[in-house]
Amino acid sequence: MARDYDVVVVGAGAAGLAAALGASLAGASVLVMEADKQVGGSSRLSGGHFYAAGTSVQKAAGILNDTADDMFEHYMTLNQWLVEPSVVRRYCDLSAPTFEWLKGLGVEFKPEGVYCSGVSSVARGHRPEGAGERVVEVLYGHCEGRNIDFVFNTRVTGLVTDDEGRICGVRAGDDVATCGAAILSTGGFGANKELLGRHYPQAAKADNWSWYIGTPYAQGDALAMAKALDADIAGHDRGLLLVTPGFSRDLEVLLPGWLVMVNSSGRRFANESSPYTVLGGLIEKEGGHAFAVFDEAARAAAKPSAISRAYWVNDVLAKQADEGRIARADSLAELAKKIGADPKVLEGTIARYNADCEQGVDSVYFKDPTAGMRPVISPPFYAAELRPAIICWTGTGLRIDSDTRVLRRDESIIGGLYAAGETVGSLHGDRYIGGGGSYGPCVVFGKLAGEQAAIFVQSLTA
Repeated sequence: MARDYDVVVVGAGAAGLAAALGASLAGASVLVMEADKQVGGSSRLSGGHFYAAGTSVQKAAGILNDTADDMFEHYMTLNQWLVEPSVVRRYCDLSAPTFEWLKGLGVEFKPEGVYCSGVSSVARGHRPEGAGERVVEVLYGHCEGRNIDFVFNTRVTGLVTDDEGRICGVRAGDDVATCGAAILSTGGFGANKELLGRHYPQAAKADNWSWYIGTPYAQGDALAMAKALDADIAGHDRGLLLVTPGFSRDLEVLLPGWLVMVNSSGRRFANESSPYTVLGGLIEKEGGHAFAVFDEAARAAAKPSAISRAYWVNDVLAKQADEGRIARADSLAELAKKIGADPKVLEGTIARYNADCEQGVDSVYFKDPTAGMRPVISPPFYAAELRPAIICWTGTGLRIDSDTRVLRRDESIIGGLYAAGETVGSLHGDRYIGGGGSYGPCVVFGKLAGEQAAIFVQSLTA
């Protein structure tokens, strides 16, 4: 049976571009359909970091013994084994080979750009020169001149199946492109309030504090398309929320070390310098909000830094306090009342913290004293509310097997349907693995999906 293309890829972010290239290199003719006017999606806006173990760049940086086994153990332990081991295992095994493939295409990764991302003690985060935009440009550049066509400003609205339930086309309005396999790489749903409420209630409850850092085209299109075929959905209420005081829509993901973070009772509950990968989850466990407490001396000394140029700056803090966004009081007891905390608890918390500052050590949460620890002693005192509210990416998506094939609820495979990137829900747990833990899988599973889709189409004509 004649078809328009062997493989249709829906979405042209990093996952879709890697899928298109992977399928083409495996001998398939490919059509890429993108709702936006250009390639890249949220991948273009990202840092493009790649989480991988056992790479040549790690070795050049002196990290000689990291392995996929080590990465798998860390990944599963961090997420309490509440993710699908077979899918995680495939990512770990393919992370280094796919990284080397991407590097061979022309994306530059320098040894000094390797860092410990997330809570790992092993440097697995790889920072590309030119960030995510450069990765997109390189992948797109290699698609040119191949048997790959692109259609922009076209939103796919449905999948077409044959009598046996296999994919045989994709629909965009009244138009159908016939194919032997389709790859869904439409990204997440961070720009879709309805889906956030349904699949990511943690993000939805942040309400007017919440905003999404990705493309407005991240509408979760793949979920509805695949669900119409009884596809299974995995990863409910998972994703990455970054912490913000809500002063403005500026992307700053870390807290300065001079803050003291307390819960609604007034008790300290975490290291204020915790990685952004876990900070939002720590606050979520305390009811979804916390308070950053500091004194006038800290406020006056708060200058723009590598951590903050928009939030934790002296004049900004004064303005927010004047406008009532930050609570201000002449005593800690009065401050506690303003934020609904127990005055005795807050006073005791600050007294213990101040004693630690005098000793030069955080005896409870081991915050690095050089991060800016300072006592809270000079009135007036301040408390700024914090919430995990900036939506970085969404983790609910289609359930796949280790070959990226989309699964139905009854565990059967939807013939000819594959998924990659943020569209996938099988991979991410309650805690983000670290910088590159989202972009890496986009490229790894995008390339794999393209290769697997090409093999499947070839089997149809064998």
